[in-house]
Amino acid sequence: MNRRKFFTTSAGLAGAFAAYHGILAAPARKSPLTPQEFQAKIIGPVLSVPTCYRQDLSLDMPGMRRIVELGISSGCGIVTLTAGNNQYDLLNYDEIKDLTREIIDAVDGRAVMIAATGKWETDQAVDYAKFATELGADALQVTLPALDDDRMIGHFAAITSATPVGIVLHGDPPMPLISRLLEMESVVAFKEEYNTIYSLQLYRSFGKRITLFAGGEKARLLTYYPYGMRAWYSTFMTFAPSVAIQFWDAIRADDLKKAGEIVLRYETPVFQRWSHAFWRATCEHFGFASRWIRGPETAFNDEQMQELAAFFESLGLFPPA
Repeated sequence: MNRRKFFTTSAGLAGAFAAYHGILAAPARKSPLTPQEFQAKIIGPVLSVPTCYRQDLSLDMPGMRRIVELGISSGCGIVTLTAGNNQYDLLNYDEIKDLTREIIDAVDGRAVMIAATGKWETDQAVDYAKFATELGADALQVTLPALDDDRMIGHFAAITSATPVGIVLHGDPPMPLISRLLEMESVVAFKEEYNTIYSLQLYRSFGKRITLFAGGEKARLLTYYPYGMRAWYSTFMTFAPSVAIQFWDAIRADDLKKAGEIVLRYETPVFQRWSHAFWRATCEHFGFASRWIRGPETAFNDEQMQELAAFFESLGLFPPA
């Protein structure tokens, strides 16, 4: 099979991939997962859906639904929102709720669905937790606001009282505060995206209590694989899921040399160019959403789109035929 054909038939690989790895989502559920059930399912690529926009800068809901469909049909078992990739700082609260509703509806119980707060006051975080849970979210990623330790404990106590779902910590609090937060049984996961000194302290102190997953590149998963990490946010799941599938196959086979080669061949050059504008342009190039983006970044122009197409062609990655 030639390289172009291989990378444009990822949907056709989904059945075999899912059957082999056992991570394709179950049928639609009427109730969310328990925190422990959620924790057990944090494995494999995590589809972090970017907020996409139309040319008038309204939310491109059909485009985001296509990205969700691409990921799930390719075997991805976890879909997430997150304050950074979803640009919560550029959305108002009603838009965040609309986005949450749309993505949960698009997932439709076929994958684990993680909703996410921003750096909000407690009342807003509690309101969102109730809202997302009622819609069917399986877990809630909580971005830590700027609070002292005692107020942070109160913040999380209010959230965990408002929803029965598993909680993912998003931030880098000191170890003593994490120890106090973990007294709440529903806090079961941590989005890891910090330096190795901090993250290895997490594994040493709490690795048997919480599940850590990488908030960014495949290379982060390779770094922490010896300590038990088995999941990562996958940018490639939003446009070229076959790359993520190849990487995960190599990880599951303990072929770390091959996994590293995939990182260097595909991920490194992509992340050398990465920006929110680059990501949205990539989603348009591969035919799933629109290139447009709210400021301060500027959407790619036609010349930049041509350069982007040539770049992906040099990697052997092409839009679906």
